[in-house]
Amino acid sequence: MKRSLRGVCSISARECRVEGVDSPCLDFSSNNYLGIADHPKLKEEAIGWIRRFGTSFKASRLVSGTNPAHLELEELIADWKGSEAALLLGSGYMANTGLIPALAGRKDAIFADKLNHASLNAGAALSGAKHIRYRHNDLCDLRGKFATFNENRLVKKGGGDYGSEGGLVIISDSVFSMDGDIADIAGLAELAAAGNAALYIDDAHSTGVFGEKGEGLAKPGDADVVMGTFSKGMGAYGAYAACSKTLRDYFVNKCGSFIYSTAPPPGVCGAVSAAVRLVQTPEFREIRGRLLELAAWFAREVAALGFDTGKTGTPIVPVIIGDAAKTVRFSRYLLDNGVLAVAIRPPTVPVGSARLRLSLNAEHTKEDLSKVLELLESGAEKVLSA
Repeated sequence: MKRSLRGVCSISARECRVEGVDSPCLDFSSNNYLGIADHPKLKEEAIGWIRRFGTSFKASRLVSGTNPAHLELEELIADWKGSEAALLLGSGYMANTGLIPALAGRKDAIFADKLNHASLNAGAALSGAKHIRYRHNDLCDLRGKFATFNENRLVKKGGGDYGSEGGLVIISDSVFSMDGDIADIAGLAELAAAGNAALYIDDAHSTGVFGEKGEGLAKPGDADVVMGTFSKGMGAYGAYAACSKTLRDYFVNKCGSFIYSTAPPPGVCGAVSAAVRLVQTPEFREIRGRLLELAAWFAREVAALGFDTGKTGTPIVPVIIGDAAKTVRFSRYLLDNGVLAVAIRPPTVPVGSARLRLSLNAEHTKEDLSKVLELLESGAEKVLSA
C-alpha cells in the first residue's frame, strides 16, 4: 500500500485534528515527549530572537552566518551536556549525514547496530567506509565482528585526526526510535576503548527525556561524539554535536552539512535556548519521572493483553503485529475511534515486524491510556482475528 501525506493539526500535546476525521483525536503519533512544543516560554523566546535578528542569519556559519548568539547557545548546550564543546546543526538527518563522513572514510570501518536510524545508515554509506552491521543490541556479536579489525584500530592523533588509515568507528542510537529499547552505552564505550575505536551515539530520542537535567542518556565521557536533536523531547528543531573542542574545530572544517548549509535561523535558536533551560528545572525533572512511570505501566498493560511490545524502556511503546496490511487496518480502526497511532511497516522496520508505534507524552493521562487499551483489546478481535 502506497504511503501518502495527510494533514494533521495539533490542538495540544494530547490532541490533534486529522484530515478526513470529524472529531479531535488523541495523538499518540508525535515525538513531543515532554509536551513542550506549544510551551509559552519556547514561543516567547523564538519571537524574541526573531525581533532581535530577523527571520534568517542569511549565510552559512563559515561565511557570515555565525552570530555571537550562536556561540553563546553552543556554550549553553555544552554546559548542559557536560561536554567541552557543542556544535549546532540543521537537523538530526543533516548531522548524521555530515558528521559520520567526517569521522570515517574509504579506508575505515564502521560498526553499526542493525536497527540504527536510517540517517545513521545514510551517513555510513556517504562516508565510503566499510559498513558492518551487528545484531541489534548484541555486544557479543559486535565483539566478534570487531575482533577481525583489531590490527587496524583508529589512531587518534594530536589535532583531532579521526580519519586515520584503517580506523574504526562504532555508531549506535541510544534509544531506538521504532522499538523504544535502550543501547548498552557503557558496554559500547568499553568495547570502543579496548579497541581504540571512536564511538558515535545518536541521542535523539533520549534528549530531554532522560538524565538529571534532561541531557539524555549518552555522556560525552563515554562517546567521542554525542549527537542529539531538539525536534523531539525538546519541542523545537535542529540538532547538536557534543564533543571535545578539538573535534568541534575539526567538524567546522570537515562536516559538509555544516559547512554548506545556512545557519539555523533565529526563531529556531530562540526556541532551543528556551528548551535547554526549561528541561533543567525541578518541574521538568518531576515531569520526566511521571512520564517514564506512566510509560512503564502502559507497556505492561499492553503486554498483558497479549501484544508484543519488545523490550521498550521509554515512552515509545511498539505494538508489534507483524503483518503490514493488518497493521494498517488496525491503525485505521484506532483512528476511526479517535486515536492517532501510525502504522510502521517495512522498510522502516524489518519485514515481518510491522507495528503500531504508540508514543506517549507528558500531557497524556491514565484515562487516555485506558481508552487506548480498550481499543487495542477490541481491535485484536475485530481486526486481527477477522
